[in-house]
Amino acid sequence: MTGKVLMLTAKEGFTLEGVLYKIRESFNYVKPSEGAVASFISENPEKAVSMTVKQLAEASYASPSAVMRFCHTLGYNGFKDFKLKLSGDLAVNNLHDLEQETLAPGDSIDKIMSVITNTNIQSLYSSLQLMQKDQFETAFNHLIQAKKIDFYGVGSSFLIAYDAIQKFMRINKTCTAYNDFHMQKVSAVNLNHEDVAVAISYSGETEQVNNCVKIAQSKGAKVIAITKYADSELSEIADAVLFVAAQEDEFRSAAMSSRIASLNVIDMLYTACAYEDYDRSLAHLNQTYDIIHQSQREETRNVQSSSSYNRRT
Repeated sequence: MTGKVLMLTAKEGFTLEGVLYKIRESFNYVKPSEGAVASFISENPEKAVSMTVKQLAEASYASPSAVMRFCHTLGYNGFKDFKLKLSGDLAVNNLHDLEQETLAPGDSIDKIMSVITNTNIQSLYSSLQLMQKDQFETAFNHLIQAKKIDFYGVGSSFLIAYDAIQKFMRINKTCTAYNDFHMQKVSAVNLNHEDVAVAISYSGETEQVNNCVKIAQSKGAKVIAITKYADSELSEIADAVLFVAAQEDEFRSAAMSSRIASLNVIDMLYTACAYEDYDRSLAHLNQTYDIIHQSQREETRNVQSSSSYNRRT
């Protein structure tokens, strides 16, 4: 895969930009005048793409300069560039339109199943829109070259870290994921410039994770962050940032859709690394498969022998 460009594109020739998700996230950090612009566009995206700067400013009770500042805040070259990207996203979203519903006490089992499934699907799709191919390629190259990989996560993010080591170890990548914060720090302090630390934190502000990242960086290790689209301490200090989108509500502590999106990022990284040297990866996968099944057969024989002995006695 070295040298190839991982294009994140959709049908109809539009590139996925994640404009609508960026607009929703911008409410957390833009100035009030820009927030008014964001609010109008978020509620009326189809109208906004056909407006001039002056018309959008009047509709959102803001100034033309606030409209321009908002476009630049989101990382676009200007209003024309912003509208072009928004128009592309709207066209793609129409191909993947999912009804956005919320749950309430007393909702049926059918509705719960439908809403949770659609929310997870939308989270995956929005995360794909946010994924920047240059950042993904940087992360991929760091992982390919790494002698050792540390995965850091707290709470539900640790479950993602543990899932990651089970995948990467099977293609013979040396990696660790400790649930104990002290062990995470011990592992981080033993990294060097040939190693990589992967930090998983949806907020990007988890103190334990960021502390480990700083230790790893002080030893020369590269840092890959899997976090939400926002300005955060983690996204500022990481060498490569892979954004995930999530739509959490009252049950945010369960980290449902953000967990699904983060697991998907791990799967993409693992698959990219495995296919970089396909034959070698396949050989290691077969070896691990054989040794696991050999152990299972031995355990089965031991259980059968014990059962037979107990019947005789």
